[in-house]
Amino acid sequence: MSTGPRVPHQGGPAARSLLADACALRAAHLTDGYGLAYGSHTDGGAGATSDLDLLLVGDEPLTAEQVRALTGDVIGLHRRHGLALDQEVSYESKLHATTGQVERATALGGFTATAEGDIVVDPVVVEPWFLNSAPFKLRLTLNALTVPHVFLGGDLALYDRHRLRAERAVALLALSLLEGHEEFTAGDAAAALLGRPPQHGEDFLGYDERACRPAALFGLLQRALAALEQEGAVSTGGGVRLRQYPERRRQLVLELAAQVAGA
Repeated sequence: MSTGPRVPHQGGPAARSLLADACALRAAHLTDGYGLAYGSHTDGGAGATSDLDLLLVGDEPLTAEQVRALTGDVIGLHRRHGLALDQEVSYESKLHATTGQVERATALGGFTATAEGDIVVDPVVVEPWFLNSAPFKLRLTLNALTVPHVFLGGDLALYDRHRLRAERAVALLALSLLEGHEEFTAGDAAAALLGRPPQHGEDFLGYDERACRPAALFGLLQRALAALEQEGAVSTGGGVRLRQYPERRRQLVLELAAQVAGA
């Protein structure tokens, strides 16, 4: 099933024009899959020249020629709208992901699962070898699907599937970070994803108070934790405090790890 772009009502004409151009760029470069815009232009925090974060998802890897064409058009979009370019993570690494890469990202493939089913979050190293690595690409992909974003058109059913998988994965990640805290609140889970100094925000999992809109991250976790209740990983009991069941959570993490290993 395909659908057209969904452009949010907030923002002035410049913001709507930018997102409309991003929709057109997606349509020009993808015949399948879908596109997302995320980051400051979709969470209300953009400055006058803030760059636009984009993720295009397609079934097959792009050829070198297709990557060059896509990169050139993204740079052109930024120049037409007077936006700065941010290539700390190269465009070749972050602009496009295959559906297979998204499946791995939403199975927590960007992290290490121990043999016991706990999740290890490696600290971010602000060096090209790390920022352009395959595991960090998966972390960026998972982040794009779980922060405020704009659907730029394409296969809505595939997008919805990936979004729900991403939300479940992030909830399992939060539970793993809350190891030792069998009782917790959704606010505690959100705080675990935000991290704490010196590892927090972009230097941890890419979530921060501004970019995630605390209410949006809280709502995402509430939805995902309610779904995990059906899988026996948590119990909500209809109250504010929740309880996690670590053995079941570890089992679910190991199932995801098996998916990544078999991909």
